[in-house]
Amino acid sequence: MSTTGNANEGVDHHGQDGGSDALTAGEAQREMAGQAEQDRPAMSQNNASDMDKIAGVVAQTRVDVGGKDHESIVHVLRQRLEQAGVPLTGTDVDELARQVRGA
Repeated sequence: MSTTGNANEGVDHHGQDGGSDALTAGEAQREMAGQAEQDRPAMSQNNASDMDKIAGVVAQTRVDVGGKDHESIVHVLRQRLEQAGVPLTGTDVDELARQVRGA
């Protein structure tokens, strides 16, 4: 197998990209240095209403622990609502726990 006369000899195609101007990850990061960068998780940038957040927490909690006892559900709901930044009273959390259990 002879390599003489190969027109592509000595050409680096970087993954056969045809010589495009694509940057490596490191090059892109260096180019972006100092520019506005995303500094929060994408989800935290969404401005969901408290009702939307509560509905999401209840739905996910139902999937994760819906078959557990009331106190376990209350505990998980309190944690998740706190993480979502939605302050609720104990009575409200109890009602949500009943909804999670389907009672």
